[in-house]
Amino acid sequence: MKKMDALFKYWEDPNYVIVQAGQPDTIIDWLTKQTPETWHRVVMTWNYDHEDKVLSWILTQEKCDKGTAARVFDVEGLGHWLGDDTLARDPNHLCSIILNNWGRYGSCEFNHSPQDEKEILEQTQKHMANGMYVGTPILEVVQYVGSRDAVSEFEAEDGKIVVAFDHWTKTNGIEITN
Repeated sequence: MKKMDALFKYWEDPNYVIVQAGQPDTIIDWLTKQTPETWHRVVMTWNYDHEDKVLSWILTQEKCDKGTAARVFDVEGLGHWLGDDTLARDPNHLCSIILNNWGRYGSCEFNHSPQDEKEILEQTQKHMANGMYVGTPILEVVQYVGSRDAVSEFEAEDGKIVVAFDHWTKTNGIEITN
């Protein structure tokens, strides 16, 4: 089956959505029953224009992986946090949560596929020159590389939790062709 045809079937399946968008408390409740593998997959597929509450919850969990935190930092840090003195002083901002918790994230397994490692490092070093980020693990965060991809049956899609497309195709015996 062609990928686009499979996607249409996937989106029509009433069971592909696990938690609807706009329900961060319900998503968090659902995530409490999931593993760090699923948390990472959710972060990797999260639409960062949606609710930060879900991401904040993940980042404050003891079992949050460094790769999960690094992904959020890459997106949020380069997106608008890095270099904004006001945001950098906000202890509730996602990037501040990551820097404050970096040393206690217990595992370091998951890849986070940074969009542009060189740009991330250059931007960070540029903003470190003003002395604002001295004493933080910011360089360790932006240079983090994991050892594997997270595997989960679930992911995020536009603020909702869904069955992962690759899992759905396998479960339904659908083979994607070119």
